Amino acid sequence: MIRGGQREKVGRMQLQFACPKCGRQHFVEDAEASPRVSCADCGWYREVAAESVQQDNPRRCLVCGCDDLWRQKDFPQHVGLAFVVVGAVLSTIAWAYVRPLWAIGILMAFALVDLLLFVLMPDVLVCYRCRSRHRPGRIAEHFGQFNLETAERYRQQQRRLEQAARASADR
Repeated sequence: MIRGGQREKVGRMQLQFACPKCGRQHFVEDAEASPRVSCADCGWYREVAAESVQQDNPRRCLVCGCDDLWRQKDFPQHVGLAFVVVGAVLSTIAWAYVRPLWAIGILMAFALVDLLLFVLMPDVLVCYRCRSRHRPGRIAEHFGQFNLETAERYRQQQRRLEQAARASADR
């Protein structure tokens, strides 16, 4: 954490990001203790402003400086999707063998495990612009869930920037 220009260790915030310059993935274990976020592979770095982190909680993205972050469960989406598919397949097999109680029981068991994972898994903050993942000790209440309108705004902005870069390269 930064107080009065001096960094003071309060908690451990982890940061996972793709370097904006070379695209390589990086994981920073103690992100708030460093005055900059950097890529050891290509030399890219960004100074972290004092107001970006307050009480072990990011106020904005440490990688790109974007103010828009959303809260989601820190669980791999592909694992969750595989979990749902396995539950549906097992339930369908039980139903095909005319075992409706088994089919319903399988669905209920998978729903219970899903509920437990939802309750027990911590939240992570994700940046709309660069998709970096911030794992603070605790997350401020003002960060909401994913908003499709905000995500689309950043997607369109990125697309326009890419088109402008291509147009200027063609000149």
